[in-house]
Amino acid sequence: MSPAGRPGLAGPPGRHAPAPANRPVPRDAPRDALRRALRWYLLWNSVAFVGVVVAVLVISWVVARNEALRDAEITARAVARTIVSPLANDEFRAENPQALARMAQVLEDRARDGSIRHVKVWADAGDGRGRILYSDLKPLVGQTYELEEEEYAVFGTNNTVSSISDLSKAENRLERQEGQLIEVYTGTKDANGAPILFETYVPTGGVRTEMVNLIKVILPLPIAALIALTLATLPLAVSLARRVDRGQQQMQRLMVNAVESSDLERRRIAQDLHDGVVQDLAGIGYALDSEARRLPEGGGMRERLEQTADILRRDLSTVRTLMTDIYPPDLATKGLAEVVRELAVDQDLTAGAVRVEVAEPLTPHPMVDRLTYRAVREALVNAQKHARACTILIRIGQIDGVMSFEVTDDGVGFDPSAQSPEGHLGMRLITEMVHNAGGVVTVESAVGVGTSVRGELPL
Repeated sequence: MSPAGRPGLAGPPGRHAPAPANRPVPRDAPRDALRRALRWYLLWNSVAFVGVVVAVLVISWVVARNEALRDAEITARAVARTIVSPLANDEFRAENPQALARMAQVLEDRARDGSIRHVKVWADAGDGRGRILYSDLKPLVGQTYELEEEEYAVFGTNNTVSSISDLSKAENRLERQEGQLIEVYTGTKDANGAPILFETYVPTGGVRTEMVNLIKVILPLPIAALIALTLATLPLAVSLARRVDRGQQQMQRLMVNAVESSDLERRRIAQDLHDGVVQDLAGIGYALDSEARRLPEGGGMRERLEQTADILRRDLSTVRTLMTDIYPPDLATKGLAEVVRELAVDQDLTAGAVRVEVAEPLTPHPMVDRLTYRAVREALVNAQKHARACTILIRIGQIDGVMSFEVTDDGVGFDPSAQSPEGHLGMRLITEMVHNAGGVVTVESAVGVGTSVRGELPL
């Protein structure tokens, strides 16, 4: 006796179905763990190289800058104390041409080696301002400008402040075309002991030269160390990557065998139900009908036998439905798209309540197709049993070597942060299987707005 099933579904195969072979992972399975690991290894080594180079450049710039500022300060202090202070007398303050000429002559001689580009000598004009007593740029002589707080604080001290100036201040309007200069303010006193401020501008070419020299000295050592470390650890990285690759292949084989074993067990259960319980129930039902017909009509015994026969027929129908549900679909012959469409039609919902959208063509992949079918089926059953949904949408597609699926319903929804509702164990098991296969399943839901189950599996 053949089991009554749903349209389009064949009965279970013979009892002696072949056991799942411990077949190797298909050649098109993801086995690029070695290449991927080596790419990441080389990428991070490249990042390390770039990081070392950038760090050396920054350190060299800071060291060279500080060294240039220190040298400029030493030069400015020496010139201020040995040249400017003795020549800054009353005649110089009174802007006597001869006194200014003597100052200019001495400073020009000092600047011939290129170590000083411009000079200014300031007098304190009060309120944070200074008046230029002397400058090699003659239009500035006699002008008064506001000084920065730290610059003005140098008046009356022996201190020095320096920085790489952007020459944006009003006092620098005649030096802007020269680009960046090292600006040094040195406090000193004139020949009469009155406080004055000596300012020098030094070219930044020395900073670049010093930076290049430092880079030549510092950079080769860490680069050589990184190269040696990379060459020394490369065999270890290759070995670890190969282990990961072998582990991934082994996990893939275990997953394939687990899925195939599950399908085989489903076939065996269906076969046992078909050859055992179904046949027995059918036989008992025929026997009860036969015995009931022998009894006189209207008798209590005949009525009870007929009621018992009706119960057996209902149970037999339930068992046949269960057989159809647990029997694995013929994915190899029909393909995932057709099987999912049949699954949507088979649900006990209003016609058209389940809509299927498949981005065809789909490249066959036995294990991925089975996991996708199981995940879609479980999500569909949950939507039917628990969500009380009116419409359900199933989407399946492949893109960039990934199988994606989605089951969305307009049911009652639930709070994902709360404990999983009872009866959802199947979905948790499917989620774990998908995760073990390298995929991911996400569930989005909220009370009153439905549920969406999305998943991705690498092909």
